[in-house]
Amino acid sequence: MGNYTLTADEMAGYNLFNGKGNCNSCHVDGRSTLLTPGQTDTGNTAGGQAIFTCLGYANEGLPLNPRLPLFYESTPDRFGFTPNPDGFRYRDLGFGNFMRSGPQSAPNPNAFDWLQFAPSTDGQFQVATARDVAMTPPQCPTTEAGQVDGNGKPIPYFQKEFFHNGYIKSLKQLVHFYNTRDVFPFQVTSGHCPAGTTEKVDCWPQPEVPNPRIIDMTTGMLGLTDQEENQIVAFLQTLTDGFDPANPTVSTYKNIDTFTGQCMTTAPGVTASTQGNETLTPTWSFTQFPCATDICGVPPLPSMPIP
Repeated sequence: MGNYTLTADEMAGYNLFNGKGNCNSCHVDGRSTLLTPGQTDTGNTAGGQAIFTCLGYANEGLPLNPRLPLFYESTPDRFGFTPNPDGFRYRDLGFGNFMRSGPQSAPNPNAFDWLQFAPSTDGQFQVATARDVAMTPPQCPTTEAGQVDGNGKPIPYFQKEFFHNGYIKSLKQLVHFYNTRDVFPFQVTSGHCPAGTTEKVDCWPQPEVPNPRIIDMTTGMLGLTDQEENQIVAFLQTLTDGFDPANPTVSTYKNIDTFTGQCMTTAPGVTASTQGNETLTPTWSFTQFPCATDICGVPPLPSMPIP
């Protein structure tokens, strides 16, 4: 498609991605991870297209997302099938659930050898690629609410959900979560942040699968400024397949123009930082609906209680 020179913010985001943000330690791009000033980049640019994932697994400490339809699919459908008999008692243990051959998981073919490791993998999910993380159909040119064009007119956006359970609604929130998860932790569930705080801004609800020993601690308190967060977002937006330097806001990716739905329009007061909060669903009481025994009561038990 030709060459493209990154803008100043995109280049700054690229350097943060490989440095202070510690992003490429998991979303690998062939370069070194330079966490401290003065380090030398001895990495090599990938021979082919960088895949921006290590294909590993991690528990990032995501809160439970009460908007997932699965929680409400606890009665038989028209075919007599009940997708989630556990209802509000379901907890997603991720890789650990697979290890135990638990609900919503296929049988673990290697249970004899692997089952013992289940507690150390609870809450882990595969590291997704950062490629195409900002891809949108042409009529919705951004994933971020609150953007305006040169005339100050709101830009329609394409609503995505990020991470394994869709709790995060924008790239800005995603980077801010990695940056401040351990700066603003609260022992509450989604929809119950204390008065005077804003969920996903200065209040992060408790992890669905808690345990400091298994949650990824390479992120959570990165010390990025607001501007640096935005610069990483700017870099992530350059990783879209079908990128055309002559028209950098529209991808030429095959069939990208087949989307026939409606773009989102920014509601008053909504920004990429608070995107999705206007439709938050408060999480139910974990005391009333504790983790189901067919998930949390299957040996080997989680190394810390799952609420």
